[in-house]
Amino acid sequence: MTKQIAETDLFANTHRSELPLTSDYVFRTVFGRDRDDSRAALMEILNIILDRKEDPIQAIEIKNPIDTAESSEGKETIMDIRAETSRGELLDIEVQTGHLAIYPNRVVFYGGRLVNSSLQQGESNDKMKKSIVVSIVNGVLFPSLPFCHNVFEVRERETGLLLSDRLSFHFLELDKADRKKPISELTRIEKLAIYLKYANDETMKDCVQEILAGEEFAMSEKAYRSLTKDEVEYQRMESKIRAELHWNTEVEYARREGHEDGYGEGRTEGIDIGEDKLGKLNMLLIEQNRFEDLKKVSTDKAYRHQLYREFGLEEDASASEVK
Repeated sequence: MTKQIAETDLFANTHRSELPLTSDYVFRTVFGRDRDDSRAALMEILNIILDRKEDPIQAIEIKNPIDTAESSEGKETIMDIRAETSRGELLDIEVQTGHLAIYPNRVVFYGGRLVNSSLQQGESNDKMKKSIVVSIVNGVLFPSLPFCHNVFEVRERETGLLLSDRLSFHFLELDKADRKKPISELTRIEKLAIYLKYANDETMKDCVQEILAGEEFAMSEKAYRSLTKDEVEYQRMESKIRAELHWNTEVEYARREGHEDGYGEGRTEGIDIGEDKLGKLNMLLIEQNRFEDLKKVSTDKAYRHQLYREFGLEEDASASEVK
């Protein structure tokens, strides 16, 4: 497999350049399907992120496997992968692109959700399963921290004493990996960051191919390559990826609209209202497969407000203005 990859043109006869692993939908389809290749790929990257080289995850169950047929019909909007290892560890894995200012709060919510499910009714606290949230960030979330992989735990502020090992948060910030560094000098986690970031970038194919010459990502590349060569899956995912790109663009537009629509004349709450309202509208349009409307609301303000009224979102804004 390794030799075969090293001698293969990664982009020949595939849709690779159009299917970035930093897309929620592509990532979940590669790593979150109820298939042996997806489970093997997921265990492969988790063993690197969680530094489980000496004690690797050897079996995993994906609790919310993606149904690509339902996803293509707009019936599925879940972005994260929830899984449990054979040792009972609970995991939540997500790729995050943009909207980083509020993302840490969402991560805390994910962690709380895992902890709430870590004990069955009637079980004692010593039976609590470990809850691990893994965030793959397409960008930089913690500019003051120099490393691409950072781990947060529940500790005492002054001494660093660990309160409990039952909850932890792992962040892999893809933009912090130095793509100009020789591959031989990269750590496994840095190689993973570069692979995930540039797997579909044809200008970086020599770098990616050199990384794949090792064996660290054989399962991930196998699952990813299978997807990029599958014409049926590509057609299913194309509209979803397009909608995701529109959404990321439009939420940034909503931040500006928070100023323009007079919600506090640029105050933080005004920006948050605009972002939240447009995010809700985008989600509703995606669920109904209304991708042309999704495109139109990014440029037509009058039509956007018409859809706010259609979905009952204009009232939220009015209530906020009264406050």
